[in-house]
Amino acid sequence: MQSQSVLLLGGTGQVGLKAAEYLLQHTEATLTFASRRKASLPSAILQYQDRINTIQLDAQNTEELKVHLKGIDLVVACVGPSGIIGDQIVLACKELNVPIIDAGGYDPVYASLHAHEKRKVSEVPLIINVGLLPGLSGVFPAYLIQQKSGDKTVKSLEVQYVGRDAWSYNSAWDIIHGLGDFGHERGFCYLENSQIKSEKFSKAGTKAYFPEPIETASTMLIYAEEIVQLANEKGINTAKVYGANLGPRAMFVCMVAKIFKMYKSHKSIARAARWLTKASAKDMRKLTPVYGVDAQIECVNGDIHRGQIILEDTYQATGFIIGITAKQLLNKQIDKIGPMMLHEAVDPNDFIRDLEQAGVVAGLTLTTVDKTAKPEAA
Repeated sequence: MQSQSVLLLGGTGQVGLKAAEYLLQHTEATLTFASRRKASLPSAILQYQDRINTIQLDAQNTEELKVHLKGIDLVVACVGPSGIIGDQIVLACKELNVPIIDAGGYDPVYASLHAHEKRKVSEVPLIINVGLLPGLSGVFPAYLIQQKSGDKTVKSLEVQYVGRDAWSYNSAWDIIHGLGDFGHERGFCYLENSQIKSEKFSKAGTKAYFPEPIETASTMLIYAEEIVQLANEKGINTAKVYGANLGPRAMFVCMVAKIFKMYKSHKSIARAARWLTKASAKDMRKLTPVYGVDAQIECVNGDIHRGQIILEDTYQATGFIIGITAKQLLNKQIDKIGPMMLHEAVDPNDFIRDLEQAGVVAGLTLTTVDKTAKPEAA
């Protein structure tokens, strides 16, 4: 039986290499590493040399990309910034009926792909936003709901996202771009009765409480498309999402970029992204990378359930999340087609189990508080 073939765009970057490492260890697939420049592969990859190929390819040259899609079973895209790449790679895959897993995508691509579905329906899975935020940011709240709500309706959902790392330029570009809600500029807001409602600055902040190394963090209301979609899917009346970039210098750059609306043009985004890259690198001289999600649901009977997940080494975790998604698709655990976010594509329980087994989860807890507010270990 011929092995499955995966084309890995941006395969020589730090996320792409981790995704490749996971796929080589957990599948029998053959990987083709595609990058714009020649790059050497680490020994962890080269030990599988009978299953790897390398090519030079500019993924934004979609006509050249289509040539290389022939005979490919799956495309894994780890290129960015997402705000520049847009939907062009995904649409090229859709045209040739090749499934794709895209580390980027974000809100604009999600919207454009669904609009494109009205003109031509997809025949293959087009999975976008496969990373930490977005990505795990939608899967973990879905996991909490799946594990703890039972048959009870969830009436409210509150989520906290916090993270820090020495952000790459591409990551920083997308972080700055996202400060303006990708052009929508919703400001501080939340979901209620299927409507987006604005909140005053004075009421937009809260505190997130995690164990070490995060501990207490100040967070602000943000718009998160994956939670809007999850809430609408589950019939949740109220959903609030709070977030923070934890590095002090990185947080300051994000605040300046938001106040002066540097997310409005590619030129100012690039400038702020350079600042953020340098600031986050300085933050990491004395801090360690970490990413955490805290989710809390309240059911109609008053029961409150809370979950937390903490991951260290954010880029390794992102790569493994992409790798797990690819493995599940190759194993036919994902049977949906068309454009979807990560939480819409996977079974949360199966996904979190694979993530724990990958060794990147530093902490995972689920707790329940009954109506009398007595804590109960999950």
